Amino acid sequence: MRRSATMDGGNISNPAPLVYIFSALYKSSMRFLLYHLIAAFVLGTHACHAFTPLQQSARRITTLHAMDDDTFIMVNGLPGPMATAAAEACLRKGLKLAPVAMTGPDVEPSTISVFDTVTGKKQDVKLIPSKETEKLQASIAGLKTSGNLLAIDYTHPSAVNSNAQFYVKEKIPFVMGTTGGDRDQLMKDVQGHFCVIAPNMGKQIVAMQAALEDLATKFPGAFDGYKLSVTESHQKTKADTSGTAKAVIESIEKLASDDNFTIEDIKMIRDDDEAVAFGVPPDAIKGHAFHTYTLTSADGSVSFQLQHNVAGRTIYAEGTADAVKFLSKQIHSGEPRVFNMIDVLEKGAME
Repeated sequence: MRRSATMDGGNISNPAPLVYIFSALYKSSMRFLLYHLIAAFVLGTHACHAFTPLQQSARRITTLHAMDDDTFIMVNGLPGPMATAAAEACLRKGLKLAPVAMTGPDVEPSTISVFDTVTGKKQDVKLIPSKETEKLQASIAGLKTSGNLLAIDYTHPSAVNSNAQFYVKEKIPFVMGTTGGDRDQLMKDVQGHFCVIAPNMGKQIVAMQAALEDLATKFPGAFDGYKLSVTESHQKTKADTSGTAKAVIESIEKLASDDNFTIEDIKMIRDDDEAVAFGVPPDAIKGHAFHTYTLTSADGSVSFQLQHNVAGRTIYAEGTADAVKFLSKQIHSGEPRVFNMIDVLEKGAME
């Protein structure tokens, strides 16, 4: 995150982070919220500081509190890298993986081993292609009758809606980390069902989003007349535009009211060389999420920039496991509804 700005011929040569103007706006009455925003950036949007999220988790491995011993987590999307990271995080946090999982329709049925290097825990999981619906139903029937079954979904944008319909039909509470699909239809399909749906599962990023949404509510139009530009970089296997970017833009647009900006204007980087030029570490090319949002005044003399950059997948995997634990508590004590990650964060359920 850039921390200083210098004037050069009337232009900002090093754009200041958006947080500085927020500081000016908030003054003493808003310091508490600002501290949360600053902490969101300082504590972990880069997964390559002194302690990585994985190392932090290893120092505070917790036992399962509200979830019963007969609760199983079905991690769908294995052997994909994000689903694998989420499955490992579940083992790390004391959760039990279901012995079966749904995989892509074109993936050959097989059995894989999920191994968490931190705790040494291991679980074999049988993968069943999503097109083999009857086999999936038969495989999870026993888990549903003998205990509780929850699902994590890190599959593919094209499968978002059909998978959600499957979970609702089978009465399986789920955490949806997959982005894309028809989101409006998704929200209609899952009404009255226990689930957590969010474009981003990272604690610090969720905190940033909540703070930004609050700013947009309190100071709408504070950046009227400014033009917005957005660049996001992910590994080349990510098929859709960043869901996090879309969510953050919704809040920024309440501040900036740039009627000319559309989601199609987001610059997507999916090329390795371009990603490195954008600042992605070479060893994070296969798993990263770098975002830069820039607001520029009409005459170009003032520029503000907001960044959140993540190398690796651990921050999302850890948040996903926390969301599962949160959802299990809601099943035991609440009414069926759709939650998001801000709900999880507000309940203090993210470790």
